[in-house]
Amino acid sequence: MKIGFIGSGKVGQSLASLMADAGHTIVLSNRHGGSKLQEIIDNLDKQNIQAGDISTAASQELVILAIPFNTLEELDQQLLKNKLVIDATNYFPQRDGELAKFINHQIATSQFVADYFQGSRIVKAFNSFGVIDLPKLAKKNESLDRIALPIAGDSEDKKIVATLINEIGFDTYDAGNLADSFKIQADSNIFGFEGSQKELCKLISN
Repeated sequence: MKIGFIGSGKVGQSLASLMADAGHTIVLSNRHGGSKLQEIIDNLDKQNIQAGDISTAASQELVILAIPFNTLEELDQQLLKNKLVIDATNYFPQRDGELAKFINHQIATSQFVADYFQGSRIVKAFNSFGVIDLPKLAKKNESLDRIALPIAGDSEDKKIVATLINEIGFDTYDAGNLADSFKIQADSNIFGFEGSQKELCKLISN
């Protein structure tokens, strides 16, 4: 699969590395570009990861948003129209500002992302704990007791994302649709939890 990343910080780099190892072709982009982005590509040192601008990343088969939540609205609302997008962002009040609509759960953060990027197909994933830990937690052998990552969104789109997550060494937990995805946000009781599908199901149900 051809995967574009909007954001090349620690989250983007960790996921890009795992997905490249699984055989996918990666385009990394950020708001700054230039020498800093090329330095990141050189450090990752994988033939199937290349640098590109945001529009090139957005044109790939699957797009992953891996930018600070407070920079989302700097992007064009039409940028991701008709695209399958993984929302790997998290809202943190101390960084992104104290916004009542998120703090009081008037709208789920990934539902906000879906509403903002008109015509996009958003799946919430990679939000439940520090993504930079993923490479050391991945278990390619499906018979092992793997860590489960919660996902939310449209059923058919979740199947595609679940396959990708399986390929990089994790199970998934279906947390329903975007509108009800409060239970897997950064302010939920599962944030930071690293456990199996069964353990995650039990925690979310409590």
